[in-house]
Amino acid sequence: MTGGIGENSKEVRERIINRLGALGIKLDPKANQVRGEVKVISAKGSKIPVVVIPTNEELMIARDTVKVLGK
Repeated sequence: MTGGIGENSKEVRERIINRLGALGIKLDPKANQVRGEVKVISAKGSKIPVVVIPTNEELMIARDTVKVLGK
């Protein structure tokens, strides 16, 4: 989970992961309280790990702009 919503909204992450139970993905509600740090939020026994990964979207846009402008 990354980007503004994936990184910061525990409610959205919970809603998404709860719909993935058929794939064996389980959420650890306590771990899901995280915001702004790298953390595994899937429960023990989840077949697929789910990780929150912070991003800096503005920095990436700035770097790409510099590349396009050839500076």
